[in-house]
Amino acid sequence: MNNKILIFTLILTISSCSIFQNGQPLSQYNSSSITGAEDPLQKFVGNYAIQVFGLPDGSDGKFSMEVSKEGNSLKTIFLSDEANLEFDVIGTEVEDDFLYINIFLKNYGMNISFELLLEGNKVTGYLADMFELEGTKSN
Repeated sequence: MNNKILIFTLILTISSCSIFQNGQPLSQYNSSSITGAEDPLQKFVGNYAIQVFGLPDGSDGKFSMEVSKEGNSLKTIFLSDEANLEFDVIGTEVEDDFLYINIFLKNYGMNISFELLLEGNKVTGYLADMFELEGTKSN
């Protein structure tokens, strides 16, 4: 009697775990091609007009930059000659839905980054984790 109860319990457990279900393998649901609408980098592509508040010299800085997609990565260029003389763009990456633009400050010999959060076409964030910034993105 105990063996019958044990076997019944085992069969009930296995069948409730859906082991015997016929379905498509998980690999059939995955697609190797990503369309533009599904591309997580595509939302960051465009032109940015950004104002950084309370820089060390007491002024506010205004920056215009263009973020473009090259292959599977992003590239940033500053649109003003003044910014290009002051900064070298080291890299552009997305992490946890934030756009990070890593730059080298030529006058100070240090690396800092723009940390941008994009909500619609509104940009907020920080420069060097200290200076607040706001701006807009256009396509």
